Formats: sequence, C-alpha cells, structure tokens
Amino acid sequence: MELLPIITTCEADACAYNRDRTCHAGAITVGDTVRPHCDTFVEVEAKGGTTRPGRVGACKVAGCRHNHALECRAEGITVGYVKNEVDCLTYEPA
Repeated sequence: MELLPIITTCEADACAYNRDRTCHAGAITVGDTVRPHCDTFVEVEAKGGTTRPGRVGACKVAGCRHNHALECRAEGITVGYVKNEVDCLTYEPA
C-alpha cells in the first residue's frame, strides 16, 4: 500500500488539528474543483487528531500537477494562508 503524502508544515494555528505548526488530522481533504482549500480546517477551541503528523487523504483540485485520480502524489505538502483562506501551498497548476 502506498503511503499518503505527509503534511510537512501547517501555518493554520487556529485549526483544531494544528499543534506546534504540525497537522495531526489522520488525513485531510484538499480543495474544490478550482481552489486548493484545506477542507479539513476546523476552528474550535478543542484540539484533536492523532499523535502522528497528518497526511493528505484526497485532493479534489483537478488542475494540480500533483493530483492523479483524486490522490495527491506530492512527497509532502505545506498548508498555510492565501488571502485569509487555508490552502495547500504545494499546489502547482497542471
């Protein structure tokens, strides 16, 4: 089984899955069909997730060069802010 790409850094400090700039969601979903939003971002007071760094479970951004059949094939991704939105910063147009 192929390993899902790791989230190497997450700048979204307000996210419930973020601890010390590390995502701890089991697997995130990225995007809609156009923008690479982190669909898993959730802003609540409680912290949650796993003990291990998060991974990318699915990517819905058809126009990203790392997207192959809705799966991210980047070695790892960075999540951060673009115009006050939490996005995948590793996104590259196809």
